[in-house]
Amino acid sequence: MKQHTICRLNDIIPDTGVCALIDGKQIAIFRTKKNDLFALDNYDPFSQANVLSRGLIGGTMIANETGTDEEVLYVASPIYKQRFNLATGQCLDSEETALNTYKVELDGSDVVIKYN
Repeated sequence: MKQHTICRLNDIIPDTGVCALIDGKQIAIFRTKKNDLFALDNYDPFSQANVLSRGLIGGTMIANETGTDEEVLYVASPIYKQRFNLATGQCLDSEETALNTYKVELDGSDVVIKYN
């Protein structure tokens, strides 16, 4: 597994995202107010533009497989506003669409992406 240091945690303002170019691919990295980190493709398949790192982070309740409501954090595309689950990459507005997600963690104060 490869890893790539993106930036320092304090370089990402809480509840926003940044974009990193890793092996020719744009990846959006998000930081929540609770300092949780998420990474997924920056490419928005609906607008066909690399813009998701500029999207708005929000939360909503959805029913899971057992019918229990659970809170889901998402990023809404800044173009057409489709919402993507930050943890899974699944589009909340289109069951057929999902983005790749990436393992992101802190190494001290460095934000690190791990990928194959």
